[in-house]
Amino acid sequence: MLTIAVAPWLMLGFLPRTSYNLGVVAGGTAFLIMPQIIAWFLFVGLRTGRMPVRFGSEHRISSPAWFWCVAALYAALLVLFLWMIIAVVLDMPMPTV
Repeated sequence: MLTIAVAPWLMLGFLPRTSYNLGVVAGGTAFLIMPQIIAWFLFVGLRTGRMPVRFGSEHRISSPAWFWCVAALYAALLVLFLWMIIAVVLDMPMPTV
């Protein structure tokens, strides 16, 4: 997951530069790894029937309402992150030739 989160920085060529602010790279990598973790929690929860939450997990059979509520919140958070990433990518200035 970390490799996928660092990939945009490698493609843009920001990591090899020593003059570039590494705090920006670390923050951007942390931001790009969050949707992957959320998607993994959602995948594991839907696949196993046990949605990972704080202090344990919600079971699909014993508490279906909470299970699907947590699944919907994970999905909404994932959509929000993807929307922010797409908004930033579309707002980037295009290089002029």
